[in-house]
Amino acid sequence: MTLSLIRDTVQQAAQAITAALDLETEIVDESLKIIGGTGRYAEKIGSYEENGDLDSPFVYASCLRNGREYITFEPGSETFYAAKEKEMAEICCPIQIEQKAIGLIGLIAFTPQQRQLMIEKTSELTTFLRIMAELIAGKLVISQSNIHLQNTLSSLLSSSDESASFQNIISVSDVMEKVKQRALQVSQSDSTILITGESGTGKDLLARCIHEESPRSDKPFVSVNCAAIPEMLLESELFGYEKGAFTGAQKGGKLGKFQLADHGTLFLDEIGDMPLHLQVKLLTCLQNHQVDPVGGETPINVDVRIIAATNKNLEEMIEKKQFREDLYFRLNVIPIYLPPLRQRPEDIELLLTHAIRKFSQKLDKPVSAIEPEALSALLSYHWPGNVREVENVIEYAINMENSSSIGLSSLPDKILSRTSAAASTRGGLLKDQLACAEREIIAECLSRTGHSLEGKRKAAEILGISESTLYRRLRALDLL
Repeated sequence: MTLSLIRDTVQQAAQAITAALDLETEIVDESLKIIGGTGRYAEKIGSYEENGDLDSPFVYASCLRNGREYITFEPGSETFYAAKEKEMAEICCPIQIEQKAIGLIGLIAFTPQQRQLMIEKTSELTTFLRIMAELIAGKLVISQSNIHLQNTLSSLLSSSDESASFQNIISVSDVMEKVKQRALQVSQSDSTILITGESGTGKDLLARCIHEESPRSDKPFVSVNCAAIPEMLLESELFGYEKGAFTGAQKGGKLGKFQLADHGTLFLDEIGDMPLHLQVKLLTCLQNHQVDPVGGETPINVDVRIIAATNKNLEEMIEKKQFREDLYFRLNVIPIYLPPLRQRPEDIELLLTHAIRKFSQKLDKPVSAIEPEALSALLSYHWPGNVREVENVIEYAINMENSSSIGLSSLPDKILSRTSAAASTRGGLLKDQLACAEREIIAECLSRTGHSLEGKRKAAEILGISESTLYRRLRALDLL
């Protein structure tokens, strides 16, 4: 959660503080970036205090770390106060959510008169800054909650046409038939399930199918994406909070997902992205069948069947101290692995046909087939995004197509370029064929790890090469 989400509100608050007190105001976020200010600080918006070094011993970094206020009337004599602007006094107040500082408000004096005012009215000014900090924090919580609510509604609306039935998991491959058979068998119990598999393989749909076939089918199915909810909101989303638990909290408190799923199923998607400190609380909840709402004093009993899912290797994360081993064993009672499309190629054509029916109806276009050249290109594609990518590609193609069947020219560029590259290297020089194969391998690996810095670091580790070698190959193969 970052203050940059309410940048305009922050700047309005800075201007209001200065207008009320006739003192200059500076507001920085959790990275020491100036996002609001008046006077000389208005010109510095977008730059960083203390060079953005959160580990520095200087005043702002220290305040962010310890969450405490700071007051000085002799900045020039302070060892860790670099008075570059010739500041004469300052009151610094942290902006906090759930006891964590997400920014700071600085009230600064530049004249003897302003300094004297701050000395005489220290208590009143400090109280005023605390109130402003609470208002800003509350605005951010509300803003973030609204964004999350919109995302949730969007997700519900976009998936409302998907029927959660094993019959709607499109497959003919033996490996998927075994997955469905196992899932159907374990749906009758209350045992915890851990679904693993790459992004886009349909872990959410499988979880819903298990719930619909279970004795809990008439009770709620509640889904939580642990990667989509900001860390500072995830605890209250899962476990709820009591009245007045923190600034911006609803007046009557809020039920958490565990309570909303009582007697039903709670689906914890992207469980590998859950912060370590919440993993401890989740483990306690699973062991005791109780939740402790934020700000609450008494545990609440819950009866919830847990289905978790992840596209990460949790065993590797355990070795790196990124995931708790005890929680892993608590979740991994019944493991179900969803294989990627490249491991079940016989399902691809069936999925393509299903997607054509779905999106021709949705887009109201009379497209009902695929031309042979286009089908050949689609069947030879490696589908790093799995089932989700199949649907995206077909939706794109139907949008582009003006006839009753999808032609090669209506396919996305990423498929056309790979088809052209394969055709140009087939039967060509060995080095060209090797380059094409290398390009496919690296691209597929990055599709699994992601294209972020961390994703590229992970890809280099998987491929057994250094990061510098990976970047060199990415440039050479035109993958950057």
